[in-house]
Amino acid sequence: MRCLEEERAPAPRSWEDRPVPVPVPVPAPVARFSDRLDAASYADDPEVGVYESDPSEDDSLWISERLFERLTRVASAYELHTLPMLGGTEPVRLNRVRCEGLLDEVAFVAERLNDPLAADVAQSLTTYLTRRTWNPRWDAVVTFAGN
Repeated sequence: MRCLEEERAPAPRSWEDRPVPVPVPVPAPVARFSDRLDAASYADDPEVGVYESDPSEDDSLWISERLFERLTRVASAYELHTLPMLGGTEPVRLNRVRCEGLLDEVAFVAERLNDPLAADVAQSLTTYLTRRTWNPRWDAVVTFAGN
């Protein structure tokens, strides 16, 4: 006859011996925030204008203020210099040296985000600024003006 003590499983000696609980499926909370990753959600937003001398220039860049803020707020959290200053109600003008520094900041912030809309904004800014700073004769300023 076996004793009741013999039928019990031995007590775990450490956390490594304990059984791993099977996770219970939880509904993805991401679904309720899916509009944050839909470009159509930002179609009617106020915009930040990026241009050289006139906002009506053909190659002016117009970016949703809320999407632009994603970059500026992350830049602010990392205590970057130029990017957090942009997008406010007062226009900010950047010369070549500041634009080159801004390119580095935009790349730094974009590498840290897993956000396709913020990545699109970063790519648009990078393309716009690079077209100017790669021209050795470019000696103008780029204006960032929010609403």
